[in-house]
Amino acid sequence: MSQPTGNITGSSGNSVACIRLLIADDQPRVRQSLEALLTALRWSTPSRTEIQIEIVGEADDGQQAVEQVQALLPDVVVLDLPTHDSANRVSISGSKLDGLAAIRTIKSRWPAVRVVVLTMYATDRSAVLLAGADAFLLKGCPTSELLDAVMPAAG
Repeated sequence: MSQPTGNITGSSGNSVACIRLLIADDQPRVRQSLEALLTALRWSTPSRTEIQIEIVGEADDGQQAVEQVQALLPDVVVLDLPTHDSANRVSISGSKLDGLAAIRTIKSRWPAVRVVVLTMYATDRSAVLLAGADAFLLKGCPTSELLDAVMPAAG
């Protein structure tokens, strides 16, 4: 079962909680941009716990995402669903495991892992949430929405 890395004491004397996060996107630039954005952010909860994000791994398809979750047990997976196949199922390009199957697999094997879908396709919302994703966001959403989706993993 996934647990946040834990609380340590920050330079301000406040407790610091670290959220371990895996990024799954078929575009390396998107993965790099998300990593830069998320690792630069620090914020505090009402109880004055400082939150920071540690990127523990990356995947470029659904199969790799499942394998990385098994190996790394992150607190959160941010998963992109960039393409649609002919059956109109959501899939990560070239994946042995489509995006919806990856979500179902992750949530059935590791229910404590939070799955946040970050995609370009608003029409995927119902299918993604039915597959078990904890949050659905559109690319380009405000950073605050992404943080709100990741934050529950801090405990």
